[in-house]
Amino acid sequence: MDTSQYLEIFIDETREHLQSLNEQLLILEKEPDNKETINEIFRAAHSLKGMAGTMGYKRMQKLTHDMENVFSEIRNEKMTVQANLVDVLFRGLDALENYLEIIRSTGDEGTEDNADIIKDLNDILNQAMGKEPISEKEEVKKEVSEEVKLNSEDSVFNDMKVADFEQNAIQKARNEGQNIYGIRVEVNENCILKAARAFLVFKALEELGDVIKSVPDVQDIEDERFDLEFKVLIITKESAEKVKEAVLNISEISKATVETFNLDTPVEQNEEKSEENTTSSSTATATASATATAPAAASASKSKAPAKQGASKPVVNRSVRVDIEKLDVLMNLVSELIIAKNGLVSLNAGGNSSDGRGNGNFNEQIEYLERVTTNLHESVMKVRMMPIESVVNKFPRMIRDLTKKLDKKMELYMTGEETELDRTVIDEIGDPLMHLLRNSADHGLESNEERIKAGKPEVGSIFLDAYQDGNNVVIEVRDDGRGIDVEKVKNKAIEKEQLQKNRRKL
Repeated sequence: MDTSQYLEIFIDETREHLQSLNEQLLILEKEPDNKETINEIFRAAHSLKGMAGTMGYKRMQKLTHDMENVFSEIRNEKMTVQANLVDVLFRGLDALENYLEIIRSTGDEGTEDNADIIKDLNDILNQAMGKEPISEKEEVKKEVSEEVKLNSEDSVFNDMKVADFEQNAIQKARNEGQNIYGIRVEVNENCILKAARAFLVFKALEELGDVIKSVPDVQDIEDERFDLEFKVLIITKESAEKVKEAVLNISEISKATVETFNLDTPVEQNEEKSEENTTSSSTATATASATATAPAAASASKSKAPAKQGASKPVVNRSVRVDIEKLDVLMNLVSELIIAKNGLVSLNAGGNSSDGRGNGNFNEQIEYLERVTTNLHESVMKVRMMPIESVVNKFPRMIRDLTKKLDKKMELYMTGEETELDRTVIDEIGDPLMHLLRNSADHGLESNEERIKAGKPEVGSIFLDAYQDGNNVVIEVRDDGRGIDVEKVKNKAIEKEQLQKNRRKL
């Protein structure tokens, strides 16, 4: 299953989920008992976990899984929202945004595990549940630590027939001291994308060794022609516990059974060989083909999956989400354009009439065509327009962080988020606006004590207003702080000028 074709969709939807989580967490911090917000955060975390798992981003999946666990308990009213939890969750969001940026640039999620955030989430969860702190990794290890057995008479692998060349590969690997395991993988009954989960299993196993066989075969698995389980034979130097842990780490895998595979199993006979009683070239070809087919899903993951960091080009966001009404207008205008074109063709075919009406009709068609093309141009420009809210929605979180960092109480008030700008401007305007807001927070607003002494409200106000002014869009950033200290700026300018003179003398 090739997931690289979904990468741009993944990036767009992940960005939307992260923005939603930022907004909902800001609400939750002020309203810790808001059930609707709690449910919305849980759903967003669950969606992110599933998306990351399907794309094979295990670190991103792990972090969102732990965030989801926390909100699952909050939804069930087994724990409450505390200030320290919100801080950890915001750190988690920053980590997820960092994952997304690396994925956008390289196609890979990087190597940062964010173990400190995961540990803090688990500690808060266990403390609230009255349990001793224990990481999920330890739980998985406990789950997979059961004894690995040789497949016996009642083994689930007794019906797995192996071909003679597979038997030879197994014997050779055993002589070299490698392990041969049979793995039965069971997928959660509520899983929607079984083939995607199977793909991730093959990908994880390929990192540990060589997959030599699967039942059903790889093509059937890719086409989802299996129920809720499939079996795999793997040659590996790793322990059975590590193999099982790798499988169970994949989302929506409910169970994995690992057994040391017994060589005393039925050998799949080659019919062509038995009939001809000779080793033909076609047998060798079949052997090579079967050997290549068995690990096809895993090897496909190497060729089709997103390239590793540093090996691929940045994933540039070239998409624009368009309101369906704008597309309807475009479709209508294109229809009008076709009508105008047909009218001109008809006039050209009929020629000019002797009474001069032909010229009049021609001029009418030209004017009609001009109106249509003008409207079409305007509509195309509107399709490129996006609400400025896609940029400014991240600023409330920034002001929240600055409140803690600068130890100043402040609130951000925004208007005109629905004001539209061209997509190219949207992409460039974020950083300048962020700089202006930081200046207001850092230099414009006084400290809490200074504001109280000046008779101002202790909480400072920063305003970001966007509005249409004719053909222009105006964006204003202002605050109710002390404003610019003219004398301070003047003295600084004199000081810098003096420094420049001294440098010239030197």
